Amino acid sequence: MEIKLDMTQTVCLGVLVFLAGQFVVSKVHFLEKYCIPAPAVGGLLFSIINMAGVQTGAFQFAFDQTLKDFFMIAFFSTIGFSASLKIIKKGGIAIFILFCTSSVMLIIQNVWGVAIARAFGLNPLLGMCAGSISLMGGVGSSAAFAPIMEQNGAVGGLTFAIASATFGLVMGGLISGPIAKFLIDRHKLKDVRKTGVKEVDYGSIEVDEEASVIEVSSMHKAFFQIIIAMGAGTVISKLISLSGMVFPAYVGAIFAAAFIRNGGEAAHIKVYTKEIDALGSLFLNIFLAMTIMALELWELAALALPLIIILIGQVILLAVFAALIIYNTNGRDYDAAVMAAGFYGYAMGATPNAMASMSAVVSHYDRPSPKAFFTVPIVGGFLMDFAMAILIITHMNLILAGVL
Repeated sequence: MEIKLDMTQTVCLGVLVFLAGQFVVSKVHFLEKYCIPAPAVGGLLFSIINMAGVQTGAFQFAFDQTLKDFFMIAFFSTIGFSASLKIIKKGGIAIFILFCTSSVMLIIQNVWGVAIARAFGLNPLLGMCAGSISLMGGVGSSAAFAPIMEQNGAVGGLTFAIASATFGLVMGGLISGPIAKFLIDRHKLKDVRKTGVKEVDYGSIEVDEEASVIEVSSMHKAFFQIIIAMGAGTVISKLISLSGMVFPAYVGAIFAAAFIRNGGEAAHIKVYTKEIDALGSLFLNIFLAMTIMALELWELAALALPLIIILIGQVILLAVFAALIIYNTNGRDYDAAVMAAGFYGYAMGATPNAMASMSAVVSHYDRPSPKAFFTVPIVGGFLMDFAMAILIITHMNLILAGVL
């Protein structure tokens, strides 16, 4: 029996799935500790129910996902609104170095995934789904990029990516802290402080001058700014598509939102960043729930072995990269060690993982790291979203063209 849901019913189910996931996360400490998103939990539970119905022949859900793209583009436009050049400039060289090294790791994640996929005779785009799309990108990027990979022949790519992203969230929380502890203890960094070197006082930098309280009366203005960015983004996306390369629909919205944010700051026009962030969280939760609840989990069985090999390799590669490259390029000091933990957190899982891991490290050593807490969320929170859209799609297009 096929249970068909129309557009409104599908969105309603997505909200119910998110609320169910939120309830489960609040009751299961493991899920809360490792920052597993509520829509991922609820969506996976529902997709398991759907799989049981399909496997037994009892029932199968059919969804009208018309509004899913709207929520996706709306969410990614909110990422663009966080791209303040004024804030980035304050971070200077530290942000630049972490951004460049993170971009290198993004490429390495894809190369490893593609190599293992090809070794098993699979579509190489499946390897990208278990690479930076799901790890550096997280669940949100998995839901956005994997369908594009599927459209280009990577059957089961979305399920592959969501499974990888969930694994990454757990491993990002487990391993990032021990990496920093290893570096700090081995190099005896806890009480070592640089002398004779002028350092940026990251602790004094105001990352956002907006009030922390969300103004309800400003919510509609924030929503209008998001809609304007989305509309302008369609024009930008159309222009980008003239290059012949395939890009996600939300790329134009990201650039349009960034232009509005920075143009607003230059012209002293208010951009409602706090309200936009709140709406972004709402859009993301609905988008993820709608995406994950429709996963066809039965496609994952045949891909289990290559997926396991890819993910184990990613865990090891990222740990080595964090300990050797991130630590050494960011000053070889206490801050660099804490940043290595944060890097592993967002490169394997998500920015909340990174922040939680760094908090645990500085609490353990009773020494703050303003530099790490300033640079990591900026790089992991939105700069890598810009790089990802370009690097992932470029890599995909080169594979489809037979160049790689």
